Amino acid sequence: MVVEGSNDGGCSWHVLDEQSSQRFETRFQRKTFKINSAGFLSNAFRFRFLKVLDDEETSRLQLGSIDLYARGS
Repeated sequence: MVVEGSNDGGCSWHVLDEQSSQRFETRFQRKTFKINSAGFLSNAFRFRFLKVLDDEETSRLQLGSIDLYARGS
């Protein structure tokens, strides 16, 4: 998964974080990832899922929510 941010409303994008080989062992499992984007403030975000693979089932992607939180100064 790649998380990108834009500071011009989506005209150009900057990679904020990349994750690979993430496994979710149970349903409804939550994971937290901290993004270090020091010096780059974003006003738009997009998420790209490059590959979804489940060795035991049909490969599917289901998201319950994506929550973004700003760190207080």
